[in-house]
Amino acid sequence: MTFFKRRNGKALAAAFLFLCCFVGAPNRGAAAPVAVTDDWGQTIRLSRPASRIIALYGAFAEMLCAMGAGDRLIARTQADIHPPEIQRLPSVGTHMRPNVELILGLKPDLVIQSASRRAATAEMERLVHAGIPVAVFHPTDFPSLFSCMERLGTLTGREAEAQETTAELRRRLDAVAARIHDARSRPRVVFEIRSIPLTVGGRAGMVEAVLEAAGAQNAVETDRAIVPFDVESLLHLDPDVYVVQEGPMNKNPSHPADRPHFDRLRAVREGRVFFVDEFRYSRPGPRAVDAVEELAARLFPERFGRGAPPADNPPRSRADENRPESQTGGRNLPEPSDITWQAVLKRLVVPLLRLTFFIAVGLFVGNLIESLHWTHHLGRIARPLLRWGHLSDQSAVAFMAAFFSGVTANTLLMNAHQDGKLTRRELYFSNLVNAFPSYFLHLPTTFFILLPLVRAAGVYYLALTLLAALGRTFGALAVSRLVLPPPSPSAAPAADPPEPQARKDLFKDMWRKFRRRLLRVLRWTLPIYTLFFLLNHWGLFDWMELALARVFPYRIIPVEALSVVVFQVTAEFTAGAAAAGALMDAGTLTVKGTVLALLIGNVIATPVRALRHQLPYYMGIYTPKTGLSLLVVSQAVRVVSVVLVGWLFYRLAPA
Repeated sequence: MTFFKRRNGKALAAAFLFLCCFVGAPNRGAAAPVAVTDDWGQTIRLSRPASRIIALYGAFAEMLCAMGAGDRLIARTQADIHPPEIQRLPSVGTHMRPNVELILGLKPDLVIQSASRRAATAEMERLVHAGIPVAVFHPTDFPSLFSCMERLGTLTGREAEAQETTAELRRRLDAVAARIHDARSRPRVVFEIRSIPLTVGGRAGMVEAVLEAAGAQNAVETDRAIVPFDVESLLHLDPDVYVVQEGPMNKNPSHPADRPHFDRLRAVREGRVFFVDEFRYSRPGPRAVDAVEELAARLFPERFGRGAPPADNPPRSRADENRPESQTGGRNLPEPSDITWQAVLKRLVVPLLRLTFFIAVGLFVGNLIESLHWTHHLGRIARPLLRWGHLSDQSAVAFMAAFFSGVTANTLLMNAHQDGKLTRRELYFSNLVNAFPSYFLHLPTTFFILLPLVRAAGVYYLALTLLAALGRTFGALAVSRLVLPPPSPSAAPAADPPEPQARKDLFKDMWRKFRRRLLRVLRWTLPIYTLFFLLNHWGLFDWMELALARVFPYRIIPVEALSVVVFQVTAEFTAGAAAAGALMDAGTLTVKGTVLALLIGNVIATPVRALRHQLPYYMGIYTPKTGLSLLVVSQAVRVVSVVLVGWLFYRLAPA
C-alpha cells in the first residue's frame, strides 16, 4: 500500500509537471499576433493571422492563392475570375463600389484594398469604424509586388510560403534576363491599354515593369501609367512592336490593320502586332511573371528556341477581301447582313414598343386634359410667368405638363397650334420655355448617377446645367416679351362638369381624336425610327460623335480629360461620369477639369442623341418639317447656353 501511494504520488507529480510545462511553454503552433505596415503607412495589427479575408482587388486574391492561402478568402468582387476556384465565392460588389453591408455580414478579419481605388475610400472608412482591419497596398512594379506578397504572407501566417513563392518568381525573372541580357537591340514597343479613345501605357506602372523585364523599350516616354494618345503621335513614334491588351479596359478591340492610318505603322506592316491578356500584363499579380516570359519569347524567339512568332492577324472574310478599302474608309462598318434577329428585337422592336407606349400615354393624357377642360386649372400656376413673356394660357398648360412628360407637353402645344390657339412663333417660344421643366424631369436620374461618382464636381456640373436651363427658359421669355404682342385676357373660368350624356359624347370625341392623332404620329415615327436604327447599326452616329469629340478644341481641359469626353459621347453619360471619377480618384483630374470635361461631353453628345432618339417622335407629334425645325432650334439654343455657362466657369473658377 505504501509502495502504491509512493508510486502514485510520483506519477501525479510527473503529470502535474508535464502539464505545467505544456501550458506554460510557448506553443510554436499557436496563433501569434502579426503586424505589417501597408503602403499608406498604416500599421495593421492582428491578434492572430487572418483566416477570413476579403480581397477587393483581384491581384491580391491571386497573390494569396499563389502562396497557398486561397482557402482564407471568403468573398470576391464581381470582376474577379482568376484563379477559377474563387468564382464559387460570393461577390461583394465591384472593387470601386464594394457593398459594405455584405462585407460586414460576412464578418472578415481582414480586408485588402488597392491604393489606386480611392473612390472606395468612404466604404473603407466605414469598415475601419466597424472594427475591421483594412490593409491598403499599391504594387506598381516587381519589387513592390514581391514586398506586398511577403507582407500578405505575414498577415496570413504564411511567411515561409510567401518567401518561397517570391523567390521562385524572382528566379524566373532572372532566367529571362539571362537569356536576353546580350541582345543586340531592344525593340521599341507601344502597349495599347484602350483602343477608343486611344490610350497607351507610359513609363510607370506594371506595364512598364513587364516591358522592361521582357527586354523591350517603351516607346512612350511619359512618366505616367496611363497616357491618352492620338494617331498622329503614334505614327511619329512608329514602334517596332505594337501590343494590344484584351480585357475589361479594352473589350473586343479591332485589329490595328483594320483601323484608319494604322497600316502606316511598321509594326502592322511587318506583322509585329501581339494581342495579350489584360489581367496578366496590367494587373500587378504573380501572373505578371508569366507575361514577361511570354513577351520575351515573342520578342526574342531565337533566344527561347522558337521560330518567329505568329502575327496576330484576324481572319478576313471574302467580302472583306473583295471590298475596296475606299468603301469603308479603313473602318469596319457592319454589312446589312450582319443585323441579327436578336439585335432587331433588342434594339428596334422593344424600344419601338416602349416608345409607342409612352407616346400613346402622352397623347391620351393631353387629349384628356383638353376634353375635360382641365387646362384652365393646370395652367393657373404658371400663367403669371408665361403671360409676362406674352405667352398664352395654352403655353402655361404645356409648361406645367413638361414637369411630368415631354410627350404630353408637346402634344398639348401641337393641339393648341392646330386649333389656332398658338401661332407658329408662339409654338417655338413655348417649346424653348419648357427647357426648365424638362431639366427637372431628368434631374433625379442624373443626380443619383453623378454624386456618388464625382462628388463635388457633380454638384458643380448640376448647378451649371441648371443655370443653363434657367437661362434658356427666362431668355426665351424675355425675347418673346419683346417680339410677341400681349396675350388676350384670361379665358373664362372652367366650365361646369358635363352631364353624363355629354360626358359620354365627350369621351367618344376624345377617343376619336386620340386614335387619329396616334395613327398620324406612328405613321411618321415608326419608319423614321427604323431608319435611324439602321443608320446607328451601320455606325453613322458613332462616327459623328467620335468625329465631333476629336475635332473639339481641348485647350481648355487637360489631355487626360479626353477619355471622359469620348466615353460620354460614344457610350453613355454614366460611362463618362465613371471615367471622370476614376481619374479624379487617381489624382489625374482636378474638380475643375472634370466639370469642364463633362460639360464638353454634354455639348457634343446631347444634340446627336436628340437627333437619334427625339427626332422620330418630334416628327410624329408635329409635322415632319415643324418637328425637325423645333428640335434643331431647341438644341442650338441648348448648346449655346451650356457653352456660355461653361465659359464663365472656366474663366471664374479657380484651378
